[in-house]
Amino acid sequence: MKVLEGDYRTWTPLDEPTAVTIGVYDGVHLGHQQVLRSLADTGLPVVVATFRDHPVGTIAPAEAPGLLTDIDRRLDILAEMGVSATAVIDFNEEFRNLTAEAFVEELLVATLRARWVAVGRGFRFGHRQLGDVALLRALGELHDFTVGDIAIVEEGVPVRSTVIRALLREGHAAAAHRLLGRPHRLQATVVPGDQRGRHIGFPTANVETAPGLIVPGSGVYAAYALVEGVRHAAVVNIGTRPTFGGTESVVEAHLLDFAGDLYGRELALDFIVRLRSERKFSGVEELVAAISNDVQSARHVLEGLV
Repeated sequence: MKVLEGDYRTWTPLDEPTAVTIGVYDGVHLGHQQVLRSLADTGLPVVVATFRDHPVGTIAPAEAPGLLTDIDRRLDILAEMGVSATAVIDFNEEFRNLTAEAFVEELLVATLRARWVAVGRGFRFGHRQLGDVALLRALGELHDFTVGDIAIVEEGVPVRSTVIRALLREGHAAAAHRLLGRPHRLQATVVPGDQRGRHIGFPTANVETAPGLIVPGSGVYAAYALVEGVRHAAVVNIGTRPTFGGTESVVEAHLLDFAGDLYGRELALDFIVRLRSERKFSGVEELVAAISNDVQSARHVLEGLV
């Protein structure tokens, strides 16, 4: 897959007419996937125009949503789906001030050579978001491209990144999985912890997650941990560890049937289902019994997926 990055004005125009879709494409969820398949049906090379970071981060930084996928993960998924090229737009102040007409003429037509353009219903673009689907269609008639606006639902639920983010924040990993078409993944680095898990027979990897990514709501999850490409069943706890008087939320993973030093290593956590909410136990003995049950529950869930 060809990746266009940096100042869009320096990009070399693509070699042939294309079918383009525009959006953050955060998560590349089932709705996004349906759009990509519909564009592939045109017979034209499929191009995704996405943003490195969520545009809200520039417009209203305090309101920027956490991301389901950083740009590297997004590019990997898009490549797996057979996308021919991805244009990664840096939504800075200069790009924000680009008029709707210039966006179409300079980016969609001159550089990406669009003949089909697919956007979500309610799509807005250009300076002060003055461009809408009606204007895009009018410009399409002028520049010889067709516009399709698409609304996607799955089992009666709108498939939108905002919906998936909300599900994850509430701990509904399985529901998010269904709408994403894959488990939600957290990229993380293993950092030193307090060694409590090792002392009670369940060593855990305390992880520092990549900044800006959505962390699921507190609770205990059945998950998979990927270490250097090898997948391991895992139990992941997210929360403050109230039994030990914790106050700051942490993410810690106990990899089942794994032996080895993980400190400083990169891993990915794929969240399958929340097993239970976080709770404060009367002491270590009750906590150990609960973790033992969590491990058994995780094995049952994950073995059923093999």
